[in-house]
Parts: sequence; structure tokens; C-alpha cells
Amino acid sequence: MNKRIMKIIVFAAAFLFIAPLYRVSAQSSKYYNVTRICGQDRYETSINIAGQFNPTVTDNIIIADGKSFPDALVGAPLSKKLNAPILLADDFNNGCEYESLDYISKHLSKGGTIYLLGGEGSISSNIVNELKQYGYKNINRLGGTNRFDTNNIIVNELNVAKGTPVVIVNGFDFPDALSISGIAASNGYPIFMSQNNSIPENIIDKISSISPSKVYIVGGSGVLSDDIKSQLKNNVPNMNDENIIRISGKNRYDTSLKVANYFKLDSKYAVLANGENFPDALSGSTLASKLNAPIVLTDGQNADIQKSYIDSLNCNNVVILGGQGAISSNIENSFNGIKLDVGGIFQGEKIIDLKTVDINNDGKLENIILTNNINDSGKVKLYVQDTSNGNVLASKVVGDSDCGHGQIMLADMTGDGSPEIISIALEGGSSGGETCDVETMDGNNLTKIDNYNDGEKPGLQIGSMSEDNFSFQLNGYDTFGMYSKNFNKSCSVNLENDRQMQNAKVYGRGVQAWMGHGPVYYLYNIDNSGTYGLKVYEDVSGSCHADVLGGFNAYYKYEDGIMKLTNLDFNSPYSMTETN
Repeated sequence: MNKRIMKIIVFAAAFLFIAPLYRVSAQSSKYYNVTRICGQDRYETSINIAGQFNPTVTDNIIIADGKSFPDALVGAPLSKKLNAPILLADDFNNGCEYESLDYISKHLSKGGTIYLLGGEGSISSNIVNELKQYGYKNINRLGGTNRFDTNNIIVNELNVAKGTPVVIVNGFDFPDALSISGIAASNGYPIFMSQNNSIPENIIDKISSISPSKVYIVGGSGVLSDDIKSQLKNNVPNMNDENIIRISGKNRYDTSLKVANYFKLDSKYAVLANGENFPDALSGSTLASKLNAPIVLTDGQNADIQKSYIDSLNCNNVVILGGQGAISSNIENSFNGIKLDVGGIFQGEKIIDLKTVDINNDGKLENIILTNNINDSGKVKLYVQDTSNGNVLASKVVGDSDCGHGQIMLADMTGDGSPEIISIALEGGSSGGETCDVETMDGNNLTKIDNYNDGEKPGLQIGSMSEDNFSFQLNGYDTFGMYSKNFNKSCSVNLENDRQMQNAKVYGRGVQAWMGHGPVYYLYNIDNSGTYGLKVYEDVSGSCHADVLGGFNAYYKYEDGIMKLTNLDFNSPYSMTETN
């Protein structure tokens, strides 16, 4: 037979063999909703991923080392169990200290727990001290003497039931492990790390105690040798060739597709991540598990095969993890449809936050988009967009910002089971004040929930709080009083340890007190009912925002069609005595 004809026949046969797996077809015109989650670096990206993972309040947050992959990788199933986002950290010296702490303060419930993955070599005591300084007391470190010891400690926290399938990955090579992390978390399968040729004794003992029904070895024999399989059969009850399953491909990208195709998750989403670097996919594994979506790896420049695979799926939403340095705009643009990312442009304005959610509980997804002027100033606008066709369903002005920072939170505030949209914008200036607007979606209309019966102005009018609700008085240099007539509360604050006030006393300078910082808005879970209210913090300064004498938390909840002030309490960094 002619050699050229033979080559064509072989090529055609190979194509027919591959085509059923990835169904490369004329689906390239399929309409997608593509959202990119990124930041200036891996740490800010992890914060933004956490914001999409959990746009409301959670009882748990996980912090993992941003410079090394093992601890966060095996922590993905724990994230799923605890419904906890993973924040990457580097001793809080990474330029995102404020953002990390702001996320924790906005999203961690009162009395919530912060989990630290790894020993002090991964998450140092500096971070612990920083967290304690900000008042977080429930800090649980899950760390051992090395990555394998930490692995076991994290798995112990999962309380894995006997017979649960487990996953084995190379503990020194991240790509194959990234491909399985979200899927393992979705299914509740613990992830165990191994050396190339042998499973450490403490790991094999733990696997044996679980007595898994299946063991998934992820990666080829060059990553995890066949000695691993033999070790399992010799040490784990009921292990044989049938229930030890190796999933691998010719390279990390092929393995990624093989993993996704093997488990065939039923999801509306696919997650794209860079396979050359681990951080984005590491924090993104938690989001993938929550979306029940596969993580598909690409080299960041070419994703033709990955795109064909995603085209074959019954999903229309693609989440890209990382900026254009991680995954190029060419890959993003290969998907027909909506393309959004924080910092990008929408309706001629800069996107400052973005969430995708079923806002009406009707089984359809919407993009919730918050924008500011491209010069990071002026009116803050809220848009609700249909992800299936790109149509804007509703929009309105919801606040002001002179610095281009804001965020969307989502929570059921009316008790009807559907989330309200809480738009928070940082006003700018030394007070750190925020504007807050609460909207409920009724069909295709946004309806404001206010704290008074006038819905004309955007945002809650917290600044108009009457003196009957809160007032204060500075009594010389040493004492400061706070009062609430409506709630029949008063207290006296001892200022002997306030350095600014005592310096003024020594030098005979005049002093006065005024509203210093705030308002700053938080969600709180009303009686752990799943219905949320707003907690508003403001404080009083005695020296140009340089010190805090005391302040209050005002608690609002939805009643009779408005947000009503239902309680108020005082706080101070100094000794307080109730005087009523």
C-alpha cells in the first residue's frame, strides 16, 4: 500500500479514536459566560476567588502558604467540608495584608474559626500574632513536622468514613494533583501525598485504617511508580488490580483532561487554570469543588484541545483563574459570549466586583456587576446581567466611591430564601467610610430595601442616626462617655492609656472628640437562622483619626419592609464601665 495512503488511514483512525472522548465538533459557536478571577498577585487572586466562593458569612476560613503547594492541596477536601475559602498568605508581608484582614472581618462569623494549614515553616507565628491582635481567638493550626505529617493531620480533621475512596498524588510535583483536587473535594475523597517510589509509612497506615473501596493514583509511572500499586496491595485490606485505578495522560494537560473525563461531573461550570504555576489553581480548587466543576489545565497560551473538551460538556460557564500572564486573552476570546473580569470594562465603566449567582432561585444564573468610573471616582452602579445572552436585566446607582474599591455580598435578609444584593463601596479618605445599598431582585426589577421609608437616595442613610440613638461626650483628658437614649444604655471609658490624649494633657493642648472611622458594614446571622442583618460600625476619635476613644455597633434587620435599627452596643480599646 502507498505509504502516504497508509499515513492518512492511521491519522483518520487516531482521530476517530479520540473524537468520542472530547467530541470535537461544530460547537465552537456555543455561547459562554466567561469570568476571569485575578489580582495583582497570587495573594490578591486568592482573596478574589474567596469572594466568589463565599459572598456571605462563613463559620470557617482556611489560611495556607502561598509559596508552596502541598498543604493547601490536601486541604481542598477540608475546605469543602467546612465550606471555607482558602486564603494564601506570606506572613502578611505581601501587599495584601489589609485586603486579607478585610475579607476575614467581612466574612467570618462571630466566634468563627481560622484554620492554619502547615507548621510554622509554612504559616509563621507572625500571622498568628497578627490575627490575635485583631481579636480572632479561635485559631486552629493543622501542621506537622513535614508535608506528609501535615497531610495526615488534615485528613484526621475530615473524619473520613471507612470505605471512602482515596486519592494519591506525588507530594513533590503539583500539576496532576491540581487536576484532581477540586474533584476529590467535591466527592469527599481525602488526598494523600506520596514519594515517587513509596508511600510514607504514616500515610500508608492512615490509608489502611480507612480501608478504601477504591484508590485513585493520579499521574503516570514517571510521577508515581508501579511500586506504589504493589505497596497498596501489600498493606491495605482488599486492594487489588481492579480497585486501584491509575488516571494519567501523556503530559500534565492530557492528564487533566483524562481526570475530568473519568469523573464526568455534572456541572454548569468548567474552571481553567495555568498548569505551569500552582497558586491560582490552588486557591481555585475550593471554588471548583463548590461549583462541582473540573479544573482544566492549560499552558496559558494555547487551549485548543481544552476548548474542544469544554465545548463537549453540558456547561456554559467558564471561570478563568489568574490574569493574562497566567491565561492569555487569546484563550479567553476563543469562547464566544460574555467576558468579564474585575478591573475590566463594562458599559464604559470599570468593574470593581463581580459575582455569578442564581439571584431569583429560578435555576438560571445572573452576573451581578458593580462598577465605578474608569477614573476610580464618582457614582457606583449595580448591574444584573443574564448569563445566557448578555442582556442587562436591571441597573441602578447604589453608592459613591472616590477610590474605586467596593464589593458585592449576597445574603437572604428578608427571610424568603432568595439572596439580597448588598453593594458596599469605599468612599475614600482617612475615615475608611463606606456606603451600603441593599437591593432585592423582583423579576427583572431591583427594589431598594432602606432604613427609612424613602427609596429615592442610593444607600442606607446611616449617617443620619439621631442623637437619641447615639451620642458622646469627652470629659477632660481622662474619661469619655457614650450614650443611647433609645436603648437606655450609657458607659464611661477610662482614657488614661490613650497616648494621644495623655500627650495633649501633658502639653496643655485642647482636645475634642468627633466621629472618626466609618461607617463600615458587616453581615451577621440573626440567631443562626440563615437570615442576615447588617451590623454597622462607627467610632469616635480624639486626634484626627490617630486614635479611637470608643465606638458602637448598630444592628439592623428587616422588619415591616425596611431595615430597622434593633440594637446598639458600645466598644472601646480601653476599660469601659456601664453607667446606666
